[in-house]
Amino acid sequence: DAADNADLAALQRMLSGEDGEDGAAADGATAAAGAADEEAEAEEGNTVATAEQLTKGLEGAEEEVGAAEQMMGLNGKGGESPTRHSQRESDPSAARLLGIQTSQVVMYVPGQGVRPYPFSRVFDGQSEQDKVYDLCARPAVLSCLNGFNACVLAYGQTGSGKTHSCFGPQGTLEGATGVSGQSGIVVRALSEALEAAQMLEESSRLSAAPVTTKLSASYVEIYNDQVTDLLTGDMCDVRRAGGALSGAVECPVESLDGALRLLRAGQVRKRFAATAMNDRSSRAHTVFILQVRQTRGDSLVNATLHLVDLAGSERLKKSKAEGKRKTEAVGINKSLMVLGKVIAALVEGKSHVPYLETKLTTLLKGALGGASRTTALICCRQDDAQADETLQALRFGERCSLVTNAVQSVAASSASEALAAIDSTLKSCQSQMESLRNRGKSHLSAFKQLQDRVEQLTQRRRAIADVARQEA
Repeated sequence: DAADNADLAALQRMLSGEDGEDGAAADGATAAAGAADEEAEAEEGNTVATAEQLTKGLEGAEEEVGAAEQMMGLNGKGGESPTRHSQRESDPSAARLLGIQTSQVVMYVPGQGVRPYPFSRVFDGQSEQDKVYDLCARPAVLSCLNGFNACVLAYGQTGSGKTHSCFGPQGTLEGATGVSGQSGIVVRALSEALEAAQMLEESSRLSAAPVTTKLSASYVEIYNDQVTDLLTGDMCDVRRAGGALSGAVECPVESLDGALRLLRAGQVRKRFAATAMNDRSSRAHTVFILQVRQTRGDSLVNATLHLVDLAGSERLKKSKAEGKRKTEAVGINKSLMVLGKVIAALVEGKSHVPYLETKLTTLLKGALGGASRTTALICCRQDDAQADETLQALRFGERCSLVTNAVQSVAASSASEALAAIDSTLKSCQSQMESLRNRGKSHLSAFKQLQDRVEQLTQRRRAIADVARQEA
C-alpha cells in the first residue's frame, strides 16, 4: 500500500505542478467560488503551475496515469476499503480528483484526460470559515449595502459542506451571541450588514444627506416544490410574476442577537434526515432573504440579498433512500435539474428560460438572470468514490461562470415619487379587477394575478412609507 500511495502521490505532484507537497487537500469538502468579477491573488508560498505543466500533453498524461494504475494492479492489492484509491483499482477509467490549487481543480475525466476547472478561488477542507466568507460572500454583502441586488448560492452533492459553509457546523447557532470561528456565511453577512449600516448612519449624520438603513429578513424552505415560512411554520408561496414571496413574514433585523433568534427559530423547522451518504442531510432548499432599505436625503434605495443553501443532489443507489426519503430525493434532483436547465438556457442565450417550472427557480429568477451580483459556491467531496458527483458539480460551476448579469442599482429619485408611482399602479390594478368583477370574470387566473400584484404593491408601499416617516 505504501508503495502504491507513493507512486500515486508522485503522479499527483507532477500533474499539479507541486514539489514535495501533497497535491490533494486533506479530507473534507472543497468549496470553489465562482464570482466572475472577483479575482483573488494566490497566497504567498503556493506554487501555481502553468497550463503546460498541468496537462503535460493530453496523450502523455493519460499514458502516465495508465502506467501508475497498471503498477498498482500488478501489486495485487484488493479489498473494498473505502479509501481514495479504491475506485481507481476497481475502475481505472473512472473520474478522479488529481489536484487542488488556488484557482483551479484538476480532474481526470474519462474520454478527455486531465482537465482543469478554473474558478475565482478554490478552498481545501482545512480552510477557515472567515476566509471563505471574505472571498466569496463579503463582496455580495457590500454590493447590497451599495444598492445592488446580490446572491450567494451554495451548490453540491449531499454531505459536501453546503450547510456547513452557509450556517456553520451542527450546534453552532445554539447559544451563540455573536460571530465565532465556526459561524457560517449567513451569520457573518448579518453581522457585517448591521455594523456597516450603523457606521454609515454615524458617518453621514452631519452631512446634507444623512443615510438611514433599515434591514428586514424572510426565511423560507422549499420542500417538494412547496414553500414554508421557517419563521412561523406556515405555508407560503412564490408569485409567478416577479418571483416575490407571498404570505411570508418579513421581520425587522435591528441587532445581531435578534438575527440569531430568527435563525434559531428557522433551524428547528428545517427538514433533515439520515441517508447512507450523510447522517444529517438537508431535505429541502433553504433561502434566507435580507432586504436593505436606505434613505439618502430624499432618495430611496432598495436592495435584496439572497443567501441560498440548496439541498444536495444524490444518487439513490448510493444514498440507499427508501420510501419518504426516496420521494424527497426525487424532488430534490428534479428541482436541481430545472436549475441546471435555467443556467444552460442563460448560457446559450435562449429566448425562453424555464424559470417557472419550479418554485426555487421562480424565486431566484432575479438572482440567476436579472440585475444581481451572484456568486456560486460549489461544494465537493474529495474521495474518489464521489468523483462523478464532484465532476458534475464542477461542470455546473463552470456553466454558472458563463452567465453574465446586468447589475443595476435599484433606486427611486425620492420616497415621494416612489409612493406616487405605487399609488398609480395600485389604482390601475384595482380598476382592472373591478372591470373583471363586473363582467363576472373574477374566477379567472388574471384576476388572481391582479390580487397578488395589489398585495405586493401594498406591502411595498407600507415599507417605503415607514422608512420615510422615520426619516422625517
